[in-house]
Amino acid sequence: MRVLITGAAGCLGQVLVPMLLDDPRITELVVHDWRAIVGDHPKLKTLRGDIRDPALAHAIKNAHAVVHMAFVVIESDLGRERGNRVLARAINIDGTRAVVDALAPGARLIQLSSASVYGTSHEAITESAELKPLPGFRYAEDKVLAEEVVIAAEREGLSAVRLRPHIILGPRAQPFLRTVLRLPFYPRLPPPAPPLQVVHEQDVATAIRAALFSPVTGAINLACEDSLSFEAMQRSLHRFVLGVNPGLAQAAARAAFHLFGIGPDPAWSAGLDRPLILDSGRARQALSWRPRFPRVADVLAATFRRPTPGDTSAMTRP
Repeated sequence: MRVLITGAAGCLGQVLVPMLLDDPRITELVVHDWRAIVGDHPKLKTLRGDIRDPALAHAIKNAHAVVHMAFVVIESDLGRERGNRVLARAINIDGTRAVVDALAPGARLIQLSSASVYGTSHEAITESAELKPLPGFRYAEDKVLAEEVVIAAEREGLSAVRLRPHIILGPRAQPFLRTVLRLPFYPRLPPPAPPLQVVHEQDVATAIRAALFSPVTGAINLACEDSLSFEAMQRSLHRFVLGVNPGLAQAAARAAFHLFGIGPDPAWSAGLDRPLILDSGRARQALSWRPRFPRVADVLAATFRRPTPGDTSAMTRP
């Protein structure tokens, strides 16, 4: 199988690429990103450019399957264009449309979506739940719009899987997530504290690999088996923790983001105040997905565990 990955230089790509290179069923792996990717493997080919570049379409047409992960997660990553909301949405939505339009007949698409498309839920929700992102959460809103592009193509016969992982943690997790967890603070909320889930980056990569070789289509949730409040997560990581006023914390996050372009969309922190629990039964049934890190505590411990000797990646980025 010839596979192409968009957004391959991102955090999850650094886990997925070595995993797919080790799979004998994959004969060629093309990785694409706007950032440079360095790798040395006989099956690996690297491409650099904008996801909307027509030059990428030729490579996509030659692929049996495409894993679409290119997405602006944190707008401040756009550098000089960090405040350009129009550009971010164009990359997220127009980029997804360009990938879908370039797929060859019969090719398969694996789209990395997000649990954030659901917004919030007090009970475990399945993939049939309404997509209702938190108002003003740009990342989640764009994830919904990107899914709508793929859903429209599915109606026309596209074979696609839309994976909806919860917060992805692990040694290569988004730096801002690791920073938040390293700080011994949590939003002080009235009891009961809202439960949250996470999922380990390796388990997400494993689900992607399974989806490549499965006939299953549609949306699939990915999350660990249990849940913890953010306060409980912090208490498991730190000897001493301090509860802070959530309103003040969110105000500081909004000021940093909107005035100085620092940090992620403040809606990321606002999401910690609301419960969101996924039912991942379909992943277990349709993909035979068995997470290596099934509990929140397992994921947290693995996120900050020091790499073992020989734990190297087949690709790097500057």
